[in-house]
Amino acid sequence: KQAKNVIAVANLTSTSGLASSSSRGPAEDGRIKPDVGAKGSYVYSTEENQTYGTKSGTSMACPGVSGVLAQLYQAYKELNSGQNPSSALMKAILLNTADDIGNPGPDFKYGWGEVNIYRAIKLLENGNYITNSLDQGNTNTHNIVVPSGTQEIKVMVYWHDKEASTSASTALVNNLNIQLTSPTGIIYDPWVLDHTPNASILNQNAVRGIDNLNNMEQVTIDIPSAGNYTLSINGSSVPYGPQTYYVVYEFISDNIELTYPIGGESIVPGGNELIRWDTYNTSGSCIIDYSLDGGNNWINITNSANASNRYYNWYVPNTVTDNALVRITRNGVTDQSDAPFTIIDIPQNVTVDWICPDSIYVYWNAVNGATSYEVNMLGLMYMDSMTTTSNLSTLIINPNPAITDSWFSVAAKLNNGKGRRAY
Repeated sequence: KQAKNVIAVANLTSTSGLASSSSRGPAEDGRIKPDVGAKGSYVYSTEENQTYGTKSGTSMACPGVSGVLAQLYQAYKELNSGQNPSSALMKAILLNTADDIGNPGPDFKYGWGEVNIYRAIKLLENGNYITNSLDQGNTNTHNIVVPSGTQEIKVMVYWHDKEASTSASTALVNNLNIQLTSPTGIIYDPWVLDHTPNASILNQNAVRGIDNLNNMEQVTIDIPSAGNYTLSINGSSVPYGPQTYYVVYEFISDNIELTYPIGGESIVPGGNELIRWDTYNTSGSCIIDYSLDGGNNWINITNSANASNRYYNWYVPNTVTDNALVRITRNGVTDQSDAPFTIIDIPQNVTVDWICPDSIYVYWNAVNGATSYEVNMLGLMYMDSMTTTSNLSTLIINPNPAITDSWFSVAAKLNNGKGRRAY
């Protein structure tokens, strides 16, 4: 976790709190660690002996980030004719699009913030990244045009650095330094932290300065003027050149965007769900409503959700529908689920009564409001849909009599909406 080119992940709760067991930085030579944070507390997951359980720790946060990166890689491939990206680019995007939590800017508890795969995907789709290389003493410049209405610009330069000697006091080998110049000539240095080994100093906010420790540097500007900004990258010390680097940038506007539930989800009635949104301006309160009939009628959840939390704990109504929506409003700006989601319970007591070379018989308990049930069987990779029935039992043809271990599940359906599968 001390390494330069890995992704060290902090353990966060579902509401972005830092777990007490999560390691704090810096690295021994003062570099920023961790890199990012992700949920790792009370994660419901698989366990040994074909069971499930709740676990906590960075050992749960890291697999979550691995899954996020798998989605990011897939998105890049779909946008680039099946080609794989550089892992350095993926790390740069992940860090720069993270939600800034904790102290403003980077810090030694959350790193560059909490992973935000939605923003990361949008950065890829918008093509807001540049690749180039640099030798010792040379300077490259890149133009970034900031559109009007931008509330914040975030620019990061990242490079996979050559390995240092194990006896080196500073791990950085190739040192690049960046500055961002505004259309009016104002020069912005990247964010740096004081790594003096003192508890209060380590918890101080980042300041602008020259970074000679990290292989990633970020400049952010609040309420930037529209126009052409110049990013300067200098090869301050590049003994092993040329050094390939990646520039990633994003423009954040003052809107509010619902990110969960956005449509197609399966939610259990009478349970709790965290409604989530994305926003730059975290001041003020949000109004949150839900609809059970596709938006014809709305029911208020709250008029005072704290915008800065980016979440609200919703007690889901004890009803069933395949036409539910959520909407959120702040300062007259509204966003809502892109499509309906389903509220219906999970089938209980799923039982395999027999499994024979020619047939398999499965039954389960009724679910209130269900119009049919989808029966699933584990195939080579997925829980494959075997049949849909309105009964509480079904007989399916055994697709592979040679397999002695098979796994089954059932999901309740309400018209075209589908609930969660039983464990």
